[in-house]
Amino acid sequence: MLLVSACAPRPREISRIALLAPFEGRYREVGYNALYAAKLALQDTYSSIELLPVDDGGTVASAADRAHALAGDPLVKAVVVLGYAATDAETQRAFGSLPVLVVGSWGAKPETNNILVLSNPLVDEMVTMYSRAAVTEAARAEAPLIGGEVFALEQFTRLRPSLEGIKVVSSGSLPDAAFSEQYAQAGLYVPAPGLLATLTYDAFGWLISALQSSNTDVMTTLTTTPYNSINGTIRFEEGYWVDAPVNQYVFDSICLRRGGKMCLVAADTATP
Repeated sequence: MLLVSACAPRPREISRIALLAPFEGRYREVGYNALYAAKLALQDTYSSIELLPVDDGGTVASAADRAHALAGDPLVKAVVVLGYAATDAETQRAFGSLPVLVVGSWGAKPETNNILVLSNPLVDEMVTMYSRAAVTEAARAEAPLIGGEVFALEQFTRLRPSLEGIKVVSSGSLPDAAFSEQYAQAGLYVPAPGLLATLTYDAFGWLISALQSSNTDVMTTLTTTPYNSINGTIRFEEGYWVDAPVNQYVFDSICLRRGGKMCLVAADTATP
């Protein structure tokens, strides 16, 4: 019996990457765009790592509670966060020592050494509105305006009567046709990928690579090993992406007239 039990396969050790983002309420568009990008990254790497999507609850208090719960789960090895509540300073501190990647700007600054922001800090300096402004507030503000990722939400284009004079800045690159096609196959009823889809894909790809490395712990790998991604080479210093791109986008008028959902284009290629 001892010999038989010794030859039996051992249970697979489970590792999880959590995704804390809004999946309900006004900002659910953010969560679902990230969700399918995460699923695509896991499919592309043939990884046995599990995805754990968690709704942030819509407030900082609920997001911090869920961050604290994730920090106490031994199966969760790292977290990707998006949205205002999930990136708030209080939520960041609730993660304890768990490695956390903030996708996009959201006006977030790394509160502890385990928080890494996938964005150029110059983005916050370039915006002309409060960097954590609600999408409804942004929709009412007078142009010209420069905003962050919240300006790229589909609902922003619906809430605002005119997009003339609006510019979006982000370290994320727009998904190309090949990425969009793969993204659409990540599940049923998949929405069109938003501006942060490629950055979320890169965040998960990097974490998967770090978890599969047996040389060092995850945080050491993230802070010492560069990662070649869709959005360029990623490496960190003091919690920020070194030499991260600063992409500027405007809304294409022809795309909008045709009812397009993702009508951002590079600022220097816009239709007059």
